[in-house]
Amino acid sequence: MKALDPFDMDLNFSTLIEASAGTGKTHTITTLYCRLAAEGYPVESILVVTFTEAAAAELKLRIRSRLSLALKTLSASGSKEGPTGDDLSDYLNRRPDPALIQRRLKLALTCFDQAAVMTIHSFCFRVLKENAFESRSLFDMELMPDRSAFLRQVGHDFFVGRVAHEDPVFLKFLDLQKITPERLIDRFKGVVSRPGILIKPVPESDKIDFDRYRETIRKIREVLAVREKEICDLILNHGALDKRSYTKRYIPSWLSQTRLKLEQEGDNALFIMAEDGDSLYKFTRTRMAEKTKPGETPPDHEFFDLCQDLMSFHQDFETGLIRLKIDFLSFFAAELDKMKGSQGICFFDDLINDLALALEGEGAALLQESVRRTWAACLIDEFQDTDPAQYDIFSRLFLTPGTPFFMIGDPKQAIYGFRGGDIFAYLKASAQSEQKFTLEKNYRSSPLLVKAVNTIFTADENPFLYQDIGFLKVGTPATAKNLMMEHNVPVAPLQFCFIQRENTALDKDGYIGKETAEKQVPKIVAEDILSLLQSGKRLLDKKNQNGAFRAVSPGDMAVLVRTNAQAEQVQRALSLKGIPSYLSKTGSVFDSKEALDLYDILWAVYQPGNKGNLLAALVTSVFGFSSADIMALDQEEDRFFEWQDRFRQYRTLWETRGFVSMIMALFHSESAFLREEAGLDERGLTNFYHLSELVSKACLEQQFSPHYLLKWYGRQLSETVREASVDELRLESDKKAVAIVTLHKSKGLEYPVVYLPFLWEGSKRPAQEAILFHDPENNHDLTLDLGSGDMERARACFEMEERAENRRLLYVALTRASALCRIFWGGFRSVETSALGSLLHPGGCKADSAMIEDLERLLPDSEHSILLETAPHESGGRFTASAPENQDLAARQIRGRIMPAWRMSSFSSLTHASSREMPEDRTVVVPEQGSKPVTLALFPKGAGTGDFFHSIFETLDFAGDPETIPEVVEKKAGRSGLSSPGLLETAGQSISEVLGTQLIQGPAGFCLKDIRKQDRINEMEFVFPVNPFQISSLQKAFEASTSPAKEYAKHLSRLSADEFQGFMKGFIDLVIQHQGKWYILDYKTNFLGDTYAHYSSQSMADAMAEHHYFLQYYLYVAALHKYLESRMTSYAYDAHFGGVLYLFIRGMHPDFGPESGVFFHRPSKKSLGYFFGVGQGIGKN
Repeated sequence: MKALDPFDMDLNFSTLIEASAGTGKTHTITTLYCRLAAEGYPVESILVVTFTEAAAAELKLRIRSRLSLALKTLSASGSKEGPTGDDLSDYLNRRPDPALIQRRLKLALTCFDQAAVMTIHSFCFRVLKENAFESRSLFDMELMPDRSAFLRQVGHDFFVGRVAHEDPVFLKFLDLQKITPERLIDRFKGVVSRPGILIKPVPESDKIDFDRYRETIRKIREVLAVREKEICDLILNHGALDKRSYTKRYIPSWLSQTRLKLEQEGDNALFIMAEDGDSLYKFTRTRMAEKTKPGETPPDHEFFDLCQDLMSFHQDFETGLIRLKIDFLSFFAAELDKMKGSQGICFFDDLINDLALALEGEGAALLQESVRRTWAACLIDEFQDTDPAQYDIFSRLFLTPGTPFFMIGDPKQAIYGFRGGDIFAYLKASAQSEQKFTLEKNYRSSPLLVKAVNTIFTADENPFLYQDIGFLKVGTPATAKNLMMEHNVPVAPLQFCFIQRENTALDKDGYIGKETAEKQVPKIVAEDILSLLQSGKRLLDKKNQNGAFRAVSPGDMAVLVRTNAQAEQVQRALSLKGIPSYLSKTGSVFDSKEALDLYDILWAVYQPGNKGNLLAALVTSVFGFSSADIMALDQEEDRFFEWQDRFRQYRTLWETRGFVSMIMALFHSESAFLREEAGLDERGLTNFYHLSELVSKACLEQQFSPHYLLKWYGRQLSETVREASVDELRLESDKKAVAIVTLHKSKGLEYPVVYLPFLWEGSKRPAQEAILFHDPENNHDLTLDLGSGDMERARACFEMEERAENRRLLYVALTRASALCRIFWGGFRSVETSALGSLLHPGGCKADSAMIEDLERLLPDSEHSILLETAPHESGGRFTASAPENQDLAARQIRGRIMPAWRMSSFSSLTHASSREMPEDRTVVVPEQGSKPVTLALFPKGAGTGDFFHSIFETLDFAGDPETIPEVVEKKAGRSGLSSPGLLETAGQSISEVLGTQLIQGPAGFCLKDIRKQDRINEMEFVFPVNPFQISSLQKAFEASTSPAKEYAKHLSRLSADEFQGFMKGFIDLVIQHQGKWYILDYKTNFLGDTYAHYSSQSMADAMAEHHYFLQYYLYVAALHKYLESRMTSYAYDAHFGGVLYLFIRGMHPDFGPESGVFFHRPSKKSLGYFFGVGQGIGKN
């Protein structure tokens, strides 16, 4: 294959360019693009296709920058002779008409917004939409990014229409095989989305005769019931039977187990016994004959014939399952197509398939002509990841004489077979290309590292297993430097860190077992990284124009792993060493712990009155409450209500301003908890913000109410079939941290230092139930074998493909580093079947000495680029970050004005910092001997009780039928965890007493049972502005008030002295209207004592002062005053405001009226003047 000279090649051919790792693939694409633009191709006529949105965006930016640089350099050179320093500009400057080329480049930049740089899916979508008539596609089709819901529906329909009608015995068989709609969809959704897959035919068989099957089960059961001992003796006394297989010790128990299972499981016994190690198979005629001495007659009995007959049914059931899967695939494809057609939708994979079919249909010629009019040239990036349908599209459109058609990729990096990438499609394109080139210089890695990789892959004549994929050595530019030095000597850049088997736990075959390896290797890697960070090795600083070297930092390093589990193990090991790291983790964010936490938080916001929801939210990682915190909260009613009030405010924000406003306010308000108390790490924060974004998007698109949003969120958590990439876990910040990345995600990335701890992992055998492979006997067409007679050949082909892709994955792994690559190697269990093991140790890996000899054979050819050393020992050290070199640090200056006093506040936040101890001078009322005990004397104390009674009063119709009280109590008790019948009866009795207690003395007096539902407002919310004030000002206001509020003034000194300004918000338990007057009511379940005498006016006043309830109700009065003033044209405080009632419900009883448990006060308008503020906000004097 010739080396590419992009300035000395004919553009008007189909061209395959093999771009090995680090050889400047993107630079080549931008060069070819600029050449096409200089030749007069308009930018809108040059199609550039890649495989991801991110890659398309970056490629577009790089092309534009290259055009701009070429034009700038070309313009500056003018008539000057000699090189400009830019190879493209030098080439363009040598062309006959540089001025014409300049005009073309200027036009290209001017029109670059019209440039067609896009993903394969965007290309197909545009072609189908703009050519709906020619392609026979829907004019108004809707593109759906996620087909999960549709897959679920099809799977459900198949089970309802096909599976549900099967015989119960077969249904039990499916159940034991764990055949569910979700499992079938998950297993075969990739097959359905890839058209043209051939399904190997399975052997023909008759339908299962379930009647004969049941009869056979019945006969075996009858025979064993009466002849078990006879059968046992026959087996044990038969001289020709192998006694090692049929021993005295096991035969009696096998027979008795078989009999018991037949009795217990009935018609399902066959599957149960097959699952238990084929106990039934041991008694078949076939097995008996196998275990009888040659030439001798095996034992003969009716029981053995019946077992043989029964076991034959097992194969019938297996064949029935295969046919079910084939039916499912047929139904799945047809039903999904029908669903898409009826709803006018398509999915991403359909775009490629539909365009491929359109190019084979009746309108193909018109469609081809239309596309070629739009795009006259085509460049395809990452071409090794193509598949047959994609290549079929591009070959039909652009594989024509005289059309510039470039396919740029590297077959050695084709590692996405699991995602549909097809190396055989690439090889087909290679065979059909008119010209082929390779890029021969590596611009990424140091010369020694390039030499080392060349040495590894030339150790085998056929390193990539397929003859059509060769390994061509690459070189480096003459100016390339070695990138890592130690004491001014280049460091060998490819290093094997050998983990010796001595002093390591080994398995029975003398290998380091996988479980041991996955525990020990991450620790060794962490120790090795620490050693490098503390060593004298230094990296070339590419940002320094003087070519200086600098110390190695964690941000220079990456650990490449195979699985997420390995990534987490490595991160834990690094954390123990104090080394910062971040995970580039795959998977859905809805599978994270934070997804469950956010679900609990949203339920608490939606139902703040539900104690269970609120406590569940507080123990999440956002709030970080411990079990001790929860227990303490349960005993502090006021503090519990503070949190309840907080969540009610979030609920209001959700309902009035939307989800985004609510969740951002919550995250902002609880930021102290997020960072300090909960210790939430960066991954957790990333997940929370990602989840919030997804929920916000769902709210916007679906117009969800809070209730339906929670239902949607719950479905996401339980989802087993997900397809859209929007919920994939996002990266944490990668600043100054070791990157931990999967091998597949590392493709295309570059790191100065790379660690490869798990290259010893071997290939996995395919599942028995289905094998997807490329059939070499049928043009390498993709083929599915579900159980044909040729399944062993299918398995061999699959394993060959798997080994070959693992070799390519090895190449990707070894070419990610630019300066240093560390491989952790040794006698691991699966090392012989690993890609690197089979490449370097063709004779096997039985002993460490033999493996080391194999590695040492590489050293002479490597020219000091490969180093072999033993793994480091545990040092017990930890990493300490050093200050950046040569960098002056200075605090950033704040230019704005900070107003810390301005905020949204509430009664709870004002009193939050107050001491909760009882004042020393509090008067304690000692009841007279014989004082009547309160009804709720034995009722539990704590916040749960308050929440329970609040929820009842909020729901109950005071003026309704008293017979409904027990029903309401029972309903609310279930949510509060109260289940004792005695407690529920007591609660009902107390509520009846509260409703019937006179609240005010005299003619204006009334009971709660006099208040109709239409005359009350539950949980009345308020928000009003507040001018600047301090607690000392409040103290003066209360001192000027009348009793009992006047005595409260001295308690205000316990509050925070900070100035406050902004808005006051809160909720009033109950506002009622009675006989033209408005009253404020608040329910309290505070425990003041176990007799009614404990709830006297003095006791309640003390409790009111202790908990700052005086301040609370003055704020409530101010809020209600403002509300009534704005709603009633003739409103007057003295005429319309009735007063404040704090109901200490434990102390209320009709016999005592307002003398016990009822705190009443009607502040004078004058004393409230400070709070009213006459429309300017509280605080105005």
